[in-house]
Amino acid sequence: MEKQMVQVTADKISKLTGFAPEEIAVIKNTVAKNTTDVELAFFLSVAKSSGLNPFMKEIWCYKDNKGNLLTFAGRDGFLKKAQESPLWNGMTSSEVCDNDDFNIDIISGHATHKPDYKNRGQILGAYAIVKPKGCELPTIEWASWEKYNKGKFTWVSHPEDMIKKVAETHALKKAYGITGLQSEYDFDVRGGVVVPLQDEEDELETAKKLIREGLDIYKGEDKEAIKAMCIQKAKAGEFDLVFAREIAKQLEIEI
Repeated sequence: MEKQMVQVTADKISKLTGFAPEEIAVIKNTVAKNTTDVELAFFLSVAKSSGLNPFMKEIWCYKDNKGNLLTFAGRDGFLKKAQESPLWNGMTSSEVCDNDDFNIDIISGHATHKPDYKNRGQILGAYAIVKPKGCELPTIEWASWEKYNKGKFTWVSHPEDMIKKVAETHALKKAYGITGLQSEYDFDVRGGVVVPLQDEEDELETAKKLIREGLDIYKGEDKEAIKAMCIQKAKAGEFDLVFAREIAKQLEIEI
């Protein structure tokens, strides 16, 4: 009886969204985990109306820590939507490093950028410029490395690409008025739910709080050594997010 009820529900969702019951089952177990039938139907309706393909991971969803369902797209999803517009007119973007000769005027949308390819230094951020046809001024967006760098996975292996994707997503979303889709780069996934990406100062304070709580319950023999290291780093002004993430790994907590 239970299987029959699930099949009936899948059939209803299928009629509403156009996805086959077999496809719905795959989506629910991949890009729409932990969704109710109503939430799944909503997500699939958004996917259908946006023209983005959940099987290509152009669109997916998560719940936030209040149980709200949020629908996400990556840079490629936003780019696909923008390129479908008859106003599409290209995009310019680049990462910016310490030693680059760079200047940007947000109001006029004008940027000058001469990279020092011999010795670029550390990444500071990235910009993206989008000017749809018929628009008097371009949309220009800046993404700060300190704010958006998540310090893991592709942020480590492909840092230039990742920070550019943040700036490009924000510029495309604003320039083409793309609504109903959240940028994946503005959120972190923690414990299966998404939380907004905080400013570095706020995130560091949250990390310190979680580390203090983690130390209280930590049973490892190196507990006192870790505590002393944290105090030493704090006194030296070197207790940053990179150090906080290293300590979190030792404590086996997520920040």
